[in-house]
Amino acid sequence: MTMNDLKTKKVQRSVSWILGCVLLISAAGHKAFAINVLYLDRSNGQLDTRQQIETVSHFYGLDVDCRFLESHADISAALRTIADAKTIAVIISAEALSTLNRDEVFKLTHRRRQKTPILIAGINAHTSSSLLYLWSSRKISGARSSPTQSGSWYEIAPRNDVTQQLGSSKLPLNQRQVNSLIVERTSSLIEARSVGSSLPVFVRTLHDDNEVFFSAEVQAYIPATPNPYRQQAIFAPIASLMMFIKYAADERAWHSPGDYANFTIDDLWLREPYGHVNFEDLLREAQIHNFHATIAFIPWNYDRSQPEMASLFREHTDRLSICVHGNNHVHQEFGSFDKHPLDTQEKDIQQALARMDRFKQLTKVSYDPVMVFPHSISPEETLAALKRANYLATVNSLNVPSDATTPPDTDFALRASSLHFANFPSLRRYSAESDVQRTQLAIDAFLGNPMLFYAHESFFASGINAFDPVAEMVNQLQPDTQWRSLGDIVQHLYLERLRDDGNVDVRISSSSIHLSNKHERDAIFFVEKEEDFYPLPTVFVDGQKYPFERDGTKLRLRLPIAKRESKLIEVKYLSNVAPWSLSNLGAPPRVTAIRLLSDFRDNVVSNTSFGRRLIRSYADGGSRWNRRIVALMLFLGALISGVYIHKLRKVPLIRPVS
Repeated sequence: MTMNDLKTKKVQRSVSWILGCVLLISAAGHKAFAINVLYLDRSNGQLDTRQQIETVSHFYGLDVDCRFLESHADISAALRTIADAKTIAVIISAEALSTLNRDEVFKLTHRRRQKTPILIAGINAHTSSSLLYLWSSRKISGARSSPTQSGSWYEIAPRNDVTQQLGSSKLPLNQRQVNSLIVERTSSLIEARSVGSSLPVFVRTLHDDNEVFFSAEVQAYIPATPNPYRQQAIFAPIASLMMFIKYAADERAWHSPGDYANFTIDDLWLREPYGHVNFEDLLREAQIHNFHATIAFIPWNYDRSQPEMASLFREHTDRLSICVHGNNHVHQEFGSFDKHPLDTQEKDIQQALARMDRFKQLTKVSYDPVMVFPHSISPEETLAALKRANYLATVNSLNVPSDATTPPDTDFALRASSLHFANFPSLRRYSAESDVQRTQLAIDAFLGNPMLFYAHESFFASGINAFDPVAEMVNQLQPDTQWRSLGDIVQHLYLERLRDDGNVDVRISSSSIHLSNKHERDAIFFVEKEEDFYPLPTVFVDGQKYPFERDGTKLRLRLPIAKRESKLIEVKYLSNVAPWSLSNLGAPPRVTAIRLLSDFRDNVVSNTSFGRRLIRSYADGGSRWNRRIVALMLFLGALISGVYIHKLRKVPLIRPVS
């Protein structure tokens, strides 16, 4: 084959690819997702069960096709829908079992190329025992309701294809009564446990390759709170539905592109050692125990790094990284606007970036424009200011701004990140200095949430290996965990799902995303981002401007990606703020004094257990602690002055002549 023939074939392939993209775009577009969960019920059925199914299906990005079985025509239509290729799961209300022929339903699901699992939901003490016995192939003989004892819990079966990362976890049981199944010849996926009792509440049976799941009715509504550990109580009542629908939908449900984790140490700058942290030893632990350490770097320290430590960070970007920690790190510098006005906070945001850019120039160490607020998360409008300044995200112990209310929806409650506030990614993290709960991490791993941890230098007073047990727990729960920098994690902060046409829907959270086509085929990626369009965004793909459409509060774009290739999507916002002057990177004397005292605290006071208790007291007490210290100092000053004046009074003004 000649060179011209090769060029011709290459051009033909390119043209075919472009034409195929155009046809796919025009045919598919951003249409509603057409993969469904079929729910069969009676019109007077259990409202709680129906709402839970709709909530969980929405969480996974699936539509619920709800059919009420009141006539022969309703039943015939429902049976046709079971056979539809777009139906990925069938859920039957326990109250609707009597209207269906088991063998007919089994035959329809068995004929399909891809097996469709069935769930019998909402089972309680009133459910027909004979029907349960029939549908379970004689493995479940009935159901009952029992009062719960103090200290009861749900226990999930060891890891399998349904329980996945949740295997062997314990979930809170916040009900006075629990419905359970009377099981004869099958094992449970979830049991309600208390001292001396074990009650099956979620069971799987198999009959001629037909998988039939049975779930007891749960009546519990747990409101979302800002608490980072809120997930356990909210997840527990819907755990069986979460596992069943994820198992049935697989890649057709919203899922993360990977499993990510990070450990951030606040306040440090690049000197060796800093308090109880020796960076070379920390690197060794990260390499041995497989974790990544990010330093939440205070921009005030931009020109203080030791060359040897800068070199260490440059050479080990896979294990060490830098993000932004406030600006001057004075108390509550991004707190309420009555003490720290918005315009002052905006200046701090801009100065922090200018200082970090100067840090990068001086050290050749890159940093992630991810903000970790000092002390606590800011008001919501500060997040909008971060967005306008083109930060990527904010990561804090709480992801609800200090002046905002907690969103009530399940998506917020169960996801680690949120766009509810100023359309800016706000992620929550866990303190490694307190007890890190295994169940919480298991839920995160199951849901695909990034697992983010943080600590301070005093955490390592017991040894530089203090974080190793947490890292090992994460790696055991999810062996595929990728420990990355905060910036890298934020650039993979998106959900994707396989469409029924073979293309991919993507919901991005960050303004900078590395989007990969991991499939063995070329595909169109239909990308959407929640957006308030203030300021107006410009979209770039691999550095080139790319067209997008505005659809209400959604920014949408269609992006063809060849198999095994990736694209960098950037949404940039035009800022009307002038660049910060490099001649104005300094700080007032008061800030300098605070920072030097903080260094003294971390490098001297922290060396004793009493000193560390004082530091914890300061961290917990905040401004109240400051007021008490000031009051104590004034009292001591007055006492010393009084003693001094008293002594002066005893001294005669004229010494007697000897």
